[in-house]
Order: sequence, then C-alpha cells, then structure tokens
Amino acid sequence: MALEDFLFEAASLKNVPRSGWFKAGVQNPESVAEHSFLSAVIAFFLGLKEYGSVDDACKCSVSALFHDIHESRTHDIHHLARKYIQVDEDRALKDQLSFDEGEAVKNLISKYSDIVHDADKIELFIQSRIYGLKVEDAKVYGDNVKVITGAGRELLERLKSTDPRWWMRFEIHR
Repeated sequence: MALEDFLFEAASLKNVPRSGWFKAGVQNPESVAEHSFLSAVIAFFLGLKEYGSVDDACKCSVSALFHDIHESRTHDIHHLARKYIQVDEDRALKDQLSFDEGEAVKNLISKYSDIVHDADKIELFIQSRIYGLKVEDAKVYGDNVKVITGAGRELLERLKSTDPRWWMRFEIHR
C-alpha cells in the first residue's frame, strides 16, 4: 500500500456511519470521520492535562485521528453485531499502514492508547447527550462509559453536569 492509496481510503470514513446509533433510532448518525475529529479534540485536552505538554497533547490528538482508521475497511460494527461477527482490526490496521510513514502512526496509536481510549469514550458520552435530546434511547450509550485516566475521569464528571445546550442561554437573553 502507498500513502496516496491510504489517503483516499481514509477519506472514505466520511461515508461510514457510526452504526450503534441506528439501533437507538438516530436518523443520519455521525460518520466515523466526525467521531474521530471530536475524539482528537478531546484527546488533545486530555493529553495536555495528563502530560502537561503541548507536544504530547498534539501526539495524543493525532493518534485519536487514526484510532478508527481500520473502519474504512471493516466499517463500524455495533456491539450486538460483534457477538456474531469477528473483525480482525489489528490485521486491517497493519495492512493499511504498511507504507513507510505508517510506522509512525502505529507507534502513536500504541503509545497514547489510554488517552485515546478515554477520548473515544468521552466523545461517545457527548454524542449520547446530544442525540438524547431528540431520541431518549441514545442516552443509554453514554450511561455506562468507563474511562481509565485521571484526566478522563475528571472531564467526564464535569461533562455529566453540563447541559449540551448551554449555548442557548445566549439566544434566550438577548
């Protein structure tokens, strides 16, 4: 595989929906690319808090951008389907990143996996609260989110007490 092939493949994530939201009744759910974007934003701030370094925070963010890249080949398979389908995510990732520059991506994914795990789960929580405003069942996906870093636990607790529509107070009080 070549870098240019990989880039076209990565672009396809804009067309891969996050499948679990369909089970909750969400119409037109976010794509894997949209999920990865917000996960990367979250990973930056978790990395900054956890490591105290902008350099490490940037590496966490980049790692999160790639954390679901394998889904351009495997698609996003929700948890119920995973009871019946076995997907070799590691093999897909290894095959995808088999070009020279891919080794750096694999190293980032490995080194910052705890931060990326938490960013991924926190993004799920945020999205569950946003979708939950219209589809009550969507909240279930965020109710059991578990994070592993101190920065992740702290941020998740703060988010639990934040109204996803906080910005509306500016619209109401004009």
